[in-house]
Formats: sequence, C-alpha cells, structure tokens
Amino acid sequence: MPPSTAAASAGLLQPAQLWAQLRRLVPGRLPLYCAVAWSGGLDSTVLLHQMTALRRLHPRQLRLRALHVDHHLQAASVQFRAHCQRLARSWRVALTVLDARVEVPRGASIEEAAREARYACWRAALQPGELLITAQHADDQLETALLALLRGAGPAGLAAMPAVAALGRGLLVRPFLSVPRADMARYAESRKMPVVEDPSNAQLRFDRNFLRLQVLPLLRQRWPAAAATVSRSARHCATAALLLARRAAEDLDMAADGPDLDLTVLRRWPPERAQAVLRAWFARHDLRSPETRHLREILRMQQARPDAQPQLVLPQARVRAHAGRLILQRAAPSAAELPAGPLEWAWRRKPLQLPDARALAIVPDAHGDLNLAALPRTLAVYFLEGLPARGPSLRKRLQALQVPQWERNRVPLLCEPGDAAGTLLAMGDLWLHERLSARGDGRRGRIVWQGWR
Repeated sequence: MPPSTAAASAGLLQPAQLWAQLRRLVPGRLPLYCAVAWSGGLDSTVLLHQMTALRRLHPRQLRLRALHVDHHLQAASVQFRAHCQRLARSWRVALTVLDARVEVPRGASIEEAAREARYACWRAALQPGELLITAQHADDQLETALLALLRGAGPAGLAAMPAVAALGRGLLVRPFLSVPRADMARYAESRKMPVVEDPSNAQLRFDRNFLRLQVLPLLRQRWPAAAATVSRSARHCATAALLLARRAAEDLDMAADGPDLDLTVLRRWPPERAQAVLRAWFARHDLRSPETRHLREILRMQQARPDAQPQLVLPQARVRAHAGRLILQRAAPSAAELPAGPLEWAWRRKPLQLPDARALAIVPDAHGDLNLAALPRTLAVYFLEGLPARGPSLRKRLQALQVPQWERNRVPLLCEPGDAAGTLLAMGDLWLHERLSARGDGRRGRIVWQGWR
C-alpha cells in the first residue's frame, strides 16, 4: 500500500477520524444511533473499542449498543457469548445477544446459511434509523472481490461490499473498508485487548479461510498493494453496476404488472436485458438474485404451453408462470405446516398474523362492504385442508375467484367460532357471506388480507 494510503487507513483507527468517516458515510444524521456487530474477535473488538471512545467524545451525539449473534454451530459459542457479556459490562456497553437459527438446505454451504441467519437476526434487531456498524476491512474486501470473481459474478458481485447499504429498518455501515487487518492487529496488540479466536477460522474447507490462509499470502508477496488495487477495481464495478441497475429499474417499471411481470413485455427484449430485469425484480422483492442458470430457466417459462404452470423452486422463493405473468413468491410454509385446526381471532383487538408471514385485518371503512355489527366478537380462521366441511363447492368457488391452485390452501377462511360444521363467513378479502353485507348507514368496514393478488 502506498504511504499516503497507509497513513489514511491508520488514521481511521483514531476516534476523531472515525467520527469524520461516519459523518461522511451518513451525513445529516445526529444523534447517531449505532449498534456494533460484535463477535468478540479481533476486528469487531477493535471497532467496539473505537466506538466507546467516540461515545466519550460525543456523549450527546452518539448512542451505542452492541449485538452479538450466537450461531450455535460449535460448543465454543457459549464461551464467545460469555466473553462478550463480561467485556460489555467492563466497557459499559449495552449488549443484546441474538440467537440465530441456522438451517442448511441439502447441498448448500454452511457459510452461506450462517450468513443468512446472521443477517436475518440483524434485520430483526435494528430499530428504525439505527446504524449497524461492522468491522469489515480492506483484506475482507479483497477476499470478497476474489470470491465473487471465482464464482463468475457480474459487475454487482465484483463491486464487493459497499460502505453503506440498507438493512431492515436501518443502515449497514462499514467504516473500515480501507484499513488493512494488520493495522487493526497492531492496534489490538498495543492495547492488550482481550479477544476470542473462532477455531473455525482455521478450517480450510471454508472458501474464505482457504483464500485468507493459503492464497492471499502468496499474492501479497508479488503484489503488496493487492487490497488497495482490487478495491479500486471494485469501485469501478460498483459504478457500472449502478448504471446498469438504473436501466434495469426503468425496464422493470415497463414490465411490471403489480408485483408480477407481464410476459408479453419481457418477450420483447434479448435474454441479457431480460435477465437484468429479473435481477431487478428479485431485488425489488428484497430477495437475492438467482444464479444465471436459474435466470435462464425462468426465461424458458415464456415458451410454456398456455395450460402449463411451470415453476422454479429456489431456497428463498418460488417463481411461477401463470396467466401470462411471472409470479414471485417468498418461501412459505407448506400445506403440512399450516395449522390443521382453527386460529381464534379477536378481530377488534389486532390483526391476525398468519403462519405464512401474511396478515389478516378488519378495518373500519365508511364505504366498506362489511357490516361490522353482524360479525361475532371472535372468529375462527381455518385453512382449506383443516376446514371441517369443505366439500367440492368450496374448491369450485376458489377456482371461480381465479385463485391459483397453489395458493388455495393459504386463503384464510373465516368461520363462526364453535361451529363444528365450519360455516363459512368470508374467504380472505375475496368473498363475503351475504348475511355480513353492509346495508344502509350501519357501521361499515372491510377485510384486508395481504394475499396472492
């Protein structure tokens, strides 16, 4: 690294320079509400130490806490948790321990599964407007860019990690991306900083560890400034990716049919342009873009027969072609995972959270079609397979309402409570029993269901 760059990166390990960096990355925000992602390892401990120094310098302009994710993947995680709890008390930092649920699908990477679980914990924990500050540094950026290159990523992947990104209700901020890890190690050693070492970091079966321990030392022998130069290339890729994303967003607006895609519009474009639209579509649904081979499979659905219903199942979502549209659905519980019996719902108190992450509510509406006075105080909510008396007429009614077959078992069916026959009062916001229809000037409302449409 050139002397000027090295001096600049080392400067970020001084509280005043770190404060200036944070103000540059998130201008116009005061006070700063910050949560440090803290594993107990060297990098994140250096970051937390710096942030506690900033808190002393700016007590009214900085609010600080730490988040520790316990992945429960190894016995040592209990020690990591206890270490962080002890040090947090010593440094007087409020600590929240988040228990991650790591599920590794068959054939998937445990690294990727742990990352997904960790980010899910962070997204859920962040308060509105809060900053999650992470300790990724220049060496991490180099590893990320090389891994993306080896996996055949496009410009967005080769852009590696941005310094600021949206995360849940807040922002993810990486102030140390220009700081070499060696500088952080010297900082920790000079202050005799207590850190824990994750034994999995030495396991070469993980791609990132293999790069860090076997490949990068050789690269640096030949190209000592590799981290700085690759970071420069990543910034160029980020600029290119931004321009492409803007064009794809314009195309997506043209092809969008509500949350779906109009296949007649998508067919007008060559495959490369259509794939860019699909990537933008996934991003708009807050989902990671599929691999290129999956994007090609999705585009092949355009050639399916009109009566066919092709689909592609991905770890996070499912894509279907139906009625001239592409439909993107988040992974949801299967029919077997939905409750067999009714959910009791006191609808006046609060919306009902459904098992597939959707919601059901009844709201006042002067122009609504629902007579609120005719509703029982409590409703029994069933799903198709659990309804006591469903019969063929119910399926025909769902078909007449143009509910796709794969969605029919997720439609909430509102019934009289304690009625063994399961007398149907409403089907989501799709159908309403005539006895509940609003007439005259009575209290009106409507059913709101975040359903398939």
